Amino acid sequence: MKTIVIGAGIIGAAIACRLAQAGQEVVVIDAGAGATAQSFGWINASFSLDADHFRLREAGMAAWRRLGDLPGLSWQGSLSWEVQGAALEAMKAELEGFGYPVERLGANAIRDRVPGLAMVPEEALVCPTEGSVEPGRAAAALMARAVDAGARQVSGARGLEIVERAGRVAGVRTEWGMVPGEAVVVAAGAGAPALVEPLGVALPMLPRPGGLMISRPLPRLLDTILVAPEREIRQDAEGRLIVPGSVSHQGDESAALDCAPEALADSARAAVVALFPRVTIDWARIGVAMRPVPGDKRPVIGAAGPEGLYLAVMHSGVTLAAIVAEVLADRMAGGGAYGDLVAPYDAGRFGAA
Repeated sequence: MKTIVIGAGIIGAAIACRLAQAGQEVVVIDAGAGATAQSFGWINASFSLDADHFRLREAGMAAWRRLGDLPGLSWQGSLSWEVQGAALEAMKAELEGFGYPVERLGANAIRDRVPGLAMVPEEALVCPTEGSVEPGRAAAALMARAVDAGARQVSGARGLEIVERAGRVAGVRTEWGMVPGEAVVVAAGAGAPALVEPLGVALPMLPRPGGLMISRPLPRLLDTILVAPEREIRQDAEGRLIVPGSVSHQGDESAALDCAPEALADSARAAVVALFPRVTIDWARIGVAMRPVPGDKRPVIGAAGPEGLYLAVMHSGVTLAAIVAEVLADRMAGGGAYGDLVAPYDAGRFGAA
């Protein structure tokens, strides 16, 4: 069976890799940069919407470990004090109830962990099994693995229409012509509704723009992911600070950017300097993208619409990319190993367009 994957971001690349390594004929249609390049890159399950979502995210972390070594992949853990007092205790209790590794640190231990931190909280939570990845580099590496396994990548071609014949997909029409195939996986992020709604598949999306700032290399400030009320911050292997444009970006519900990208960067700089006053930050890159957030905020995974059509659309795509690739490869081969895990995220749950 020939499968067309629309999108070569972190989700599409992971799916293409998994399918190609399973022996499928795979063509990836890649229109260019999307949300992946603007992702913070945090792999975690300490943020979740409910118990089912926690289980999926935890499975996502385990699936990342099964992928092995990838550029920028690090399991440095997180240090969080985004909430304090009773809210922090409730968060700890919930994670412990899920069986998730978590511990509380006091102010002295926090100072030891992050020596340059100026605004030291009374307590924080450490989630030692969490990690991060450089999403663009990881997507490129997964795509390279897919190509090595026989996949083909068509770059610079925007998918315009998924072609249906006699109740099943027949391929994808691009701006450069038709690409035939027996199955189509839509991993096109915020561009997915325009592709699937003409086929009768409803896919409401929430407008959720996000920004990401990347600094020039700095001396080592931290060896963990900081989740502070001011901002989430991490530092990559080259010393660059990675900072989202919004506070609590995984829970950010802003429907529009409230300022220009340069002003967004100024705000992020002020937040970092409040935590690390001795740091001089020079942003090397400021990026903005629309995060793919389905209407009920939950992932969309699986088959919907005509036979051969599959969807993989979600926020927190970095955390979930590896497990979604495993799920879809299993599902497309006729398996049901992940049925309970992904049942809440049925791709046809929104009904007809």
